[in-house]
Amino acid sequence: MKNNQTSNTNLFFDSRESVFFKRNAENIIFQVTSVQLPVLRDIGLDNIFLSRGHILEPHWHPNAAELDYVVSGEAIISVLDPFTPQLLTYRVKPGDVVFIPINWWHWIISITEEAHIVAIYDNEKRENIFGSDILRKTPPEVFQLAYGVNAEKLAKVLAPITETVVIGPKTGVPLDDLISEMFAPMNRRRQGMWWGPKTSPDLFFDVSDNVGFQRNPENVLYEVTSAQIPEMQDLALGDLFLSRAHIREPHWHPNADELDFVIFGEVIISIFNPSTLEFQTYHVKPGQVTLLPKGWWHWITCVTEEAHLLVAFNDGQIQSVEGSDVLRLTPPDVFELAYDVNARKIDKVLSPIDETVVIGPPDTDESD
Repeated sequence: MKNNQTSNTNLFFDSRESVFFKRNAENIIFQVTSVQLPVLRDIGLDNIFLSRGHILEPHWHPNAAELDYVVSGEAIISVLDPFTPQLLTYRVKPGDVVFIPINWWHWIISITEEAHIVAIYDNEKRENIFGSDILRKTPPEVFQLAYGVNAEKLAKVLAPITETVVIGPKTGVPLDDLISEMFAPMNRRRQGMWWGPKTSPDLFFDVSDNVGFQRNPENVLYEVTSAQIPEMQDLALGDLFLSRAHIREPHWHPNADELDFVIFGEVIISIFNPSTLEFQTYHVKPGQVTLLPKGWWHWITCVTEEAHLLVAFNDGQIQSVEGSDVLRLTPPDVFELAYDVNARKIDKVLSPIDETVVIGPPDTDESD
């Protein structure tokens, strides 16, 4: 999968080689943390698959905020705002994102036959505190003392929770009836995409509402940053679509590492390693990730008819220095002075670069 010398830092991992939890073949979570990819810093990823009615149980992350992107299917994502306090519930579809601040209690339920969600974290090794562990490990007498509930009855009710659940239910739950009953009040009461008070922050965004750049309908970059979700200061996401032979032009990010996750199609990702002065080239397929460290020159080329990938950043803003801007805005005389090349000739060769490219090739027959 990798065409580079072994002395180079490994920047590649296949998420499907690391199972965090498996309920069955349709309900499984793959993970990419610093255990799997040691070079990660302040960013990690879970690749989540759920079938209808299954739930990624209530939990929170004591060391990480989370950004959930829906790849396919539909789901309910619920988040408890501890400050209002209110429960925010979002019905999400492909291309939607929900941001979950650090330490906020939340869960995900699939409401279609299958749902695929990618969760991105602002920590390279996110920690989990699951509700199943809290409920089964906290003595019932504590709940009685705190809330006036009957400890003996509560112990009996919670007795089925004998282990960490992660993805439930295990078996035997009438899912359709339970889902209908659970969300009937929400369907009656919700406004827009959420159910909660206007005083709570809006943690939802449809990524297709913000085009970062479009070459044509098949080659487009959507973005969600802290400008769209102000609560999200340490994560940002690009939703990149490319067609065959199109390239996300050479560039670097001065403020953030980038973690690329391929959803479908295949791409070649080339990265210039400033320590070895060599290029590391990765042929990346669905489910696989590649890390592009902050400040490293890199580009992405589509080698299938279509490709869709997520480009995640460990900063709330997406800052890019594009190669097209570097080449067209640096005076040719600077290149001559630095490298002893002919300024007039290099100016002529680079003259077709008259704007920021972002996605090339810039075919004049295509409409922007």
